[in-house]
Amino acid sequence: MNSILFIFILFVFLIGGVYYSRCREGFTSMDGKQRCPNVLIQKGAKFYLYNSKLDQVPGVNPVEFNNLEEYVEFIEWQHGAGIRCPVLYLQNTYDAQGNRVYKVRPSVTELQGGLPPSSTGQTAFQDFDNTSQYIDAQTNPELQNQSNENMLFSDNAMDDNWGGQNYTEKHVEEGRYAGNEVNILVA
Repeated sequence: MNSILFIFILFVFLIGGVYYSRCREGFTSMDGKQRCPNVLIQKGAKFYLYNSKLDQVPGVNPVEFNNLEEYVEFIEWQHGAGIRCPVLYLQNTYDAQGNRVYKVRPSVTELQGGLPPSSTGQTAFQDFDNTSQYIDAQTNPELQNQSNENMLFSDNAMDDNWGGQNYTEKHVEEGRYAGNEVNILVA
């Protein structure tokens, strides 16, 4: 009984492997013709789609697109016709010496190549402190408010978890803000 079950499972895997190998998307044509454009170059606001394996003919190779929407429509037309081609995306830019270079980009829509978005709170310079009040103090607002975010209630009225006026007044009377009072002298 175990050998019959083993043969059945082996047969299922064999059929699955044959099916998987037939469903794989091929990037080369069987008839030997190289009809896939394989390089997309952005020069300014225009996009040029080249087939590097064919001679350059104006209007045919490269295909010129005025904007990204025209390129997307062309790719959708290709997919509808059963043509699926891998495309290397290059951006025409200038380096620090003023030389024209082509930078490889992963996608037309994602130019950073998967880098995480930059946070201005971590990289921004602090304001100039001309009165030297913040020596050895954490002046980053994110770090100052981090202690209040983890509490059940906050005494800061700008936090989502504010405990209310009475809660804040209680902390002021307990001396949590000792040294931060402002004295106004009326003459």
